Amino acid sequence: MARTVLDVLQSDGIYTEAACGGAGTCGKCLVSVDGMPCLACQTEFRDGMKIEVRAEERFEVLGAVFDSNSDLPGGGEFGLAVDIGTTTIAFALVNSVSGKIAFSHGVVNSQRALGADVISRIKAADEGKLELLNRFVVEDILGGISYICREGGVAPSAVRSMVIAGNTTMLHILLGLPCTSLGQFPFEPLFIDLQRRDFFGIFRKELLDCEVLLLPGVSAFVGADVCAGVLYGELLEGGVERLLVDLGTNGELARFASGNYMVGTATAAGPAFEAANISCGVGSVAGAVVRARYLAERGVFECETIGGAAAVGLCGSGVLDVAAELVRHGFIDEGGAMDEDFAVAPGIWFTQKDVRELQLAKSAVRAGIEILLLEHELSYDAVDKVYLAGGFGHSLNFESAIALGIFPEEWRGKLESVGNSSLAGCVRVLADPEALGTLLEITGRAREINLSEHPRFNELFMQHIMFEK
Repeated sequence: MARTVLDVLQSDGIYTEAACGGAGTCGKCLVSVDGMPCLACQTEFRDGMKIEVRAEERFEVLGAVFDSNSDLPGGGEFGLAVDIGTTTIAFALVNSVSGKIAFSHGVVNSQRALGADVISRIKAADEGKLELLNRFVVEDILGGISYICREGGVAPSAVRSMVIAGNTTMLHILLGLPCTSLGQFPFEPLFIDLQRRDFFGIFRKELLDCEVLLLPGVSAFVGADVCAGVLYGELLEGGVERLLVDLGTNGELARFASGNYMVGTATAAGPAFEAANISCGVGSVAGAVVRARYLAERGVFECETIGGAAAVGLCGSGVLDVAAELVRHGFIDEGGAMDEDFAVAPGIWFTQKDVRELQLAKSAVRAGIEILLLEHELSYDAVDKVYLAGGFGHSLNFESAIALGIFPEEWRGKLESVGNSSLAGCVRVLADPEALGTLLEITGRAREINLSEHPRFNELFMQHIMFEK
């Protein structure tokens, strides 16, 4: 098979986003070849080509990962918490004495060059790109550590411990393990238990000299990131019946009560909440539309962007705001149909394809939530608190999420953003000597619901594909 321009760029370690995994549908891998714009994944490579990649393709996550207590370095020992998300990798440097966060950082997961979601990563690994996926995540983490040590004023020798969480696929790739069994029935991971490794054994560099803990998960779909999030959630005030919802690429859900139980599941929401398959979707970069309100009297959108910069595209929360406003004002009907593409800002459009992507994502999440509650015959009212995790949850407009039907009306006033709960769970393991034992108890008692095998999932999915007026 002929190699594409995207294949060559990836093999040379040049980051070019390809949210669709090279299928030619997302349009994110646009490059210039001999002065002409083209999709790298659809262009056959030839010797002598002049290829130009857009400089802004690679970016860092803006802002702190979550609120820091600002315990600045100045000697002593530190621990490093890392959350390997499908979209971003987040870091927190923790003072080993005080347990406070000294420095936080985040970068885009370069594996996005091989697809936006877990399924596309598994497919890429099965097609011989496991080594490349591993190299991407290893280099991203090594680069993040170097940045933190340099900017935080900490010598690498002062970092004496490291804790990592992530979904089950991300942790398999980090260890360079095959992912085939994660994508095929009966979806058996090669490991889900706590892993203790030395730094060099994982990263093949002597940047740090410490033990690395990979936190335990429950299954192929309920990974260490969900369990770490529940560990953090146990510290929060929220009543008896609580839900943790991470509206990332995988739509991870967990129902729990402190010191009692955990029931988890994951639904294939796809990358719409991360804006990866949205026509004018971008990550959390300067100029990303993070809030939007339709001014009916003027027929235009009023947009708030990250950093106040000129609008360059829609990030996840902006996508939901735009869609909710178009539903409210009748531009999108109950079935999700639009008469024509809608201009949000100069050069930024919301399309019929974008609506369909969002419908699939929101319906998958809502169906997953209902099944989680049906398992114990709970009503929406019975839920005391819903914690929204991740960067998307942090910026999410709750009213837009309710208007689109992602969450029920009964949860108005019960939704709370908690930031990166997976990273916060890693921080707790570093700061609290008893936390790891608590986490092992949680994972030991936890139960998974496999939505693909649930008899009511398809029915509920179709029910919630519609927008309510």
